[in-house]
Amino acid sequence: MDKNAKYFILAILLIANLIYQCTYNFSLWNIFTSSLVIIILVYQFADIPQNKISKFLTYVMMVVCLIETYIGIKNNDWLLAYGYFGFLLLLLWVCLEPTLDMLARFFLRHNHFSTALKFANCSIFIFGKKSYILAIKGSALNTLQRYDEALVSLEESQKLGYDHPFLYANLGYCNSYLGNYEKALDYFKLASEMNPNEFGYLYAISRISIGLGNYDEALYYINKARELNENDELLDELIEDINNLSD
Repeated sequence: MDKNAKYFILAILLIANLIYQCTYNFSLWNIFTSSLVIIILVYQFADIPQNKISKFLTYVMMVVCLIETYIGIKNNDWLLAYGYFGFLLLLLWVCLEPTLDMLARFFLRHNHFSTALKFANCSIFIFGKKSYILAIKGSALNTLQRYDEALVSLEESQKLGYDHPFLYANLGYCNSYLGNYEKALDYFKLASEMNPNEFGYLYAISRISIGLGNYDEALYYINKARELNENDELLDELIEDINNLSD
């Protein structure tokens, strides 16, 4: 939408809110709700980046809309009821995509992979393919051992410009499970370059390097991993593997 059109719509909505204030008594509740409406509208239509505060206020406004709709129905004030119910629908649509993404991420983080996949697919179905949600979908498919499907989603995410260690690590795991060890190694190195303090990436690089017979490289990354976790038994096992394979 053109910037001028956005500001025109915003002006109309602010005038409508002013008319509402003149029509109804200036109570603390009305001042609160109208101020919240103005803040939400400014965030939605002006060029202000969304942040946690704006998202929180939007969810608060949804509750306010429900309350005002109920008050309008109870008092037979259908203008109030329909107005706030319509605004609630607008907010639900505005917040639907980030809410679906948040739920997908939440369930993925708490190991409910099938549920995370459902929310990711729902977001993609309604709003189209976005790089971040494709990465979440690929990660969920990875953990569900559906590696071929995971690779498609993860590579699509990369093509759409998602540049994050989360994506590269998942591409590393996926290619590793599919037997593409050279590719897996490259992706884990990318992830490690972006997040050098992640033990898991260094361990994965060391393990794959051993499998490829690159023992010197493996030792280099094992030593880097020891700087993060000196007494990890997994690293001792890798050293033992190198000793056994190099004899």
